[in-house]
Amino acid sequence: MVKRTCRRSMLLLSSIFVSALALPRAADAQAVSVHKTDAHPGKKDAAIPAARAAGSARPTRTDDAVASAGAPATAAPEQILVHGAQNNGARLQHSGVAVSYLSKEVLARAGVTTINDLQRLVPNLQIEPAMGGGQPQFHLRGIGFFDYGSNNMPDVMTYVDGVAYPFGIMTQGVMFDLAGVEIERGPTGVASGRNTSGGDIDIITAEPTHRWTAGVMEDIANYARSKTDLYVSGPISRKVTFRLSAETNHGGGYLHNRDTGEHIGNANRGAVRGKLNWEVDETTRVSLNGHWAIDRSDATPGYLIKPLATALGNGPTIPADRDHYATGWGISPEFANMIGVSPDQKPFRNNQSWGIDLSLTKDFSWARLSAISAFEAMARREMNDWDASSSFEADNFFDSNVSVFSQELRLASRRQGPITWSTGMYFYESSLQDKMITDYMSTHHFINTTRYGQGSQSLSEFAQMVYRPIHNLRIIFGLRHENAWKYLNDYYTQRSTLPRANRYDRFVGMDQVTGKAGIEYDVTRDVMAYFNVRRGAKEGGFSAVNLTTPSQIDGFKPEWLMAYEVGMKTEFFQHRLRLNGTLFKYDYHDQQVQSAVVDSVLGPVAKIVNAPRSTVWGVEGEMQAEPVKGLVLSQTFGYEQGQYNRFQIADLTATQAAHQAGMPWTTIYADMKNHDMGFPRLSLNGSISYDIHLPGPLHGYVLTPQADYSYRSLQRAVLLGNLFNIKPYFLLNTSLTFRPEHGRWSVSGYIQNALNRTYDLTRNYFTTADFGIVGPPRFYGARLSYTY
Repeated sequence: MVKRTCRRSMLLLSSIFVSALALPRAADAQAVSVHKTDAHPGKKDAAIPAARAAGSARPTRTDDAVASAGAPATAAPEQILVHGAQNNGARLQHSGVAVSYLSKEVLARAGVTTINDLQRLVPNLQIEPAMGGGQPQFHLRGIGFFDYGSNNMPDVMTYVDGVAYPFGIMTQGVMFDLAGVEIERGPTGVASGRNTSGGDIDIITAEPTHRWTAGVMEDIANYARSKTDLYVSGPISRKVTFRLSAETNHGGGYLHNRDTGEHIGNANRGAVRGKLNWEVDETTRVSLNGHWAIDRSDATPGYLIKPLATALGNGPTIPADRDHYATGWGISPEFANMIGVSPDQKPFRNNQSWGIDLSLTKDFSWARLSAISAFEAMARREMNDWDASSSFEADNFFDSNVSVFSQELRLASRRQGPITWSTGMYFYESSLQDKMITDYMSTHHFINTTRYGQGSQSLSEFAQMVYRPIHNLRIIFGLRHENAWKYLNDYYTQRSTLPRANRYDRFVGMDQVTGKAGIEYDVTRDVMAYFNVRRGAKEGGFSAVNLTTPSQIDGFKPEWLMAYEVGMKTEFFQHRLRLNGTLFKYDYHDQQVQSAVVDSVLGPVAKIVNAPRSTVWGVEGEMQAEPVKGLVLSQTFGYEQGQYNRFQIADLTATQAAHQAGMPWTTIYADMKNHDMGFPRLSLNGSISYDIHLPGPLHGYVLTPQADYSYRSLQRAVLLGNLFNIKPYFLLNTSLTFRPEHGRWSVSGYIQNALNRTYDLTRNYFTTADFGIVGPPRFYGARLSYTY
């Protein structure tokens, strides 16, 4: 019944959209224009015709930061702020939410190659590799959770050109040929896209051009690391343009086997993307995108932070690693046979992903109609060694196949007046077939196979209205309603030594209303103050781990929060100085937390649970300045703090001690009230660069030295213990670039982690092993780029 209703709704919406495309063009329809702003604060907006504007053919995601509410009061109704236009810094200065914009130049200078690297540039953003694997863990303003499984939606949603990537593992490998990245902090979803409680990461890829252009970039560094980027773009006809881009990554392995000295951690990735834009007429545009990627890199095993007594004490004890770049690996012959590899196989990834999406827009004199239809698929084959040794204690193989279909329709007003509005619907359907095989041969003499299917659907309706009673005041109100359903089918864990295991089915649902109310006031043309209240929600799910008791896979509830934010965005000295500041407070309900429960027969088992009440608050500041021509400074500041208000967890130490004293398995609880939530309180990021115009024989050339840094304070593992705390760390990167003033090429030399600091990305445990995943050491290299 649910599926039938969803499909009927989408068929109805599709028919409405097709009918709208067939309508005659309004006689008074005006040409659409795009705001295209310069990357440096100090350059003013320039309107350019849509027929020649990069990105004008694509109806990319209009989120809370780019809805009509965020347009300056003086903007004409036919001037649409396109999400994907290059250099969006000035546009975002007129949006009443906290958004960080990173241009392609900033991303290149900072050496960003994966989405995980963004945490070095954005305040209060953490992206950790779960257990060192390919699954990223997103936390934004403390909102997020830890889960090494493939099946649960993150609190922070990643979009690529307006298409949501609802599984974290899908986000690895999309960071190439970009126009920029936007990170919106706080609940989103009242103007477009999916419902999130933490925020959005919007990846904006480069658009086809109406002039022929091509480019190549080669980056080489120590540890045999290399990266190559290529693109070609141009017109097929007067109305059709294309862009084809590709990237490869190789080498860079900085870990070594503590026993043999063999290296591990090399990248071996490749990706290609094709984009086709068709300007049907002055008011109708179509965009077709396709991409494919493969990742055959080494996995990243950890180092031992505590001695490992192998085989439950019956084997040799491996001391804790003083060398954090040392590790170990090894799998049993039985495990190797089950997953189809040789017994001496290194931990590895063999992942493939592909997708296609079609976008259409139709402009009328009174509104713009937009649609994005997308299909994404991924096959994950990944083997990790979580005991960091040659013993067979915690080796895992993931075999996951995921497919996602999404359809979004939006209608937004274009006429001038005191009221502007937008409305739309979003449909989502996914299918996941997942298998995890775990090697316990050294400890328990069996191998576990956990297998299940998971299907999910959601249907949302959203609307937002902006009322402008006077020219410099905007009042915003938005609502979203979402129904979501998630099914767990035929879930079982099979021990290799036991007969056929029982199968289980589970179901969770969500029916939530979220929304936003806010006010924006332009104090002057260059100073805006705002306040908003947002309610965000995230769907529930399942703990997809090795099953020991049926209650372990009972669904956890959706989480939701009330977010209060007040801020100011300012520019001074003819746009040479930009200062933005934000204060926020979250009332967090039913927070999803990786923890454990106690089974009456088996004792403690891992499970994601809900913390009833918690609070997060913080402050953020961002500064960009060009005090003199050529000198560019940036600085971000983030401070956040969170604590549990009402949350009782199983005290595993006390519970196990009571059981060893002869009591039956009974949960002894620890009260977490007023306990810190553990995430880093302080994050600092900054950069400085200066263009030196050379004299004499080198007149006409520019030399640009640059340095950037990032700092993260202590991250406390409140639920795991102090052993798993991540110490504070400070990273410094430097570079020197030589280029012609108006040329097409540049040469850069750089040093990443110039101080060669040793720091951890994450710490965790699995069965018998306690391990950490170390961050990259010092890399030095050169980068050459040429554009034709």
